[in-house]
Amino acid sequence: MDNGQKPAVPAFGRKVFFLYPPTFSVGARIVEALKRLEYEVYTISDYRRAKAYMRIHHDALLFVNPDIQMSIPAWINFFRSIKEDVSFSSTVIGICYEYLTPVDLKSLQDCGFIEAGIFRVEKQLVGMVTSMAVKMNSLGTKGQRQHVRASCASDRNAGFLWISQGRMFKAKLIDISTASAAILVSEDNLPFLNTKTKFVVSLQLSAKQMQIHVKSLVVKPKSPGVYAAIFLITEDTPEESITMIREYIFGTLEILMEQSIEGFSIDKTNYAIAPR
Repeated sequence: MDNGQKPAVPAFGRKVFFLYPPTFSVGARIVEALKRLEYEVYTISDYRRAKAYMRIHHDALLFVNPDIQMSIPAWINFFRSIKEDVSFSSTVIGICYEYLTPVDLKSLQDCGFIEAGIFRVEKQLVGMVTSMAVKMNSLGTKGQRQHVRASCASDRNAGFLWISQGRMFKAKLIDISTASAAILVSEDNLPFLNTKTKFVVSLQLSAKQMQIHVKSLVVKPKSPGVYAAIFLITEDTPEESITMIREYIFGTLEILMEQSIEGFSIDKTNYAIAPR
């Protein structure tokens, strides 16, 4: 239940974590649906690791499935420990459940720590996902960005390929979303790059290659002999290509997410014991 104060909206949006998402097939569908709506979503499979993520990634949304692992009083103690610790108190907590009893549901509604809503899994997930998206938007989850992006700077194979005058050219892909692609192109190759009209290029992401339709947005000098160019990915790009781009983005982000908490110890608190 909302405690009467709206959490501050971070300028660059919030990461969204699902701790114990509902049963595998349902949870996966919810997470994938939110990814398609361009929310930066992750899953956590162990509550003992949750605070490590929250400590590093401030302002996150944490949706918890309290059907498993702990009793409702223990979960409420867990929520209290998050909201009362400055290290991760900016975390915004929500509930996504399947089997809560009316008594347990009321306990959660009345605890004062649930700011991101309480959502019951429905047979038709569209309505639930829509409701979650409305609530997440009210919390500024996307911030100023409308699409999830991944940096390709460290991926040596990430490339942007096009054909001009019977020759194939390749530029370094440095940033990708389902809406745009940023590249670095040499001054020598720039005259062969179409910056006037829409055209078809190939993206090389990991071991996959896909065709996309693009239109130039901006080209500007980056360093001596090198230009940065941003291309919009247009609506006639095949859906299969968009799906592969999305898989690459979230696969890249998930690796970075796991790396971000390396070295953090697990939470050994017994939440069944009420804090003094």
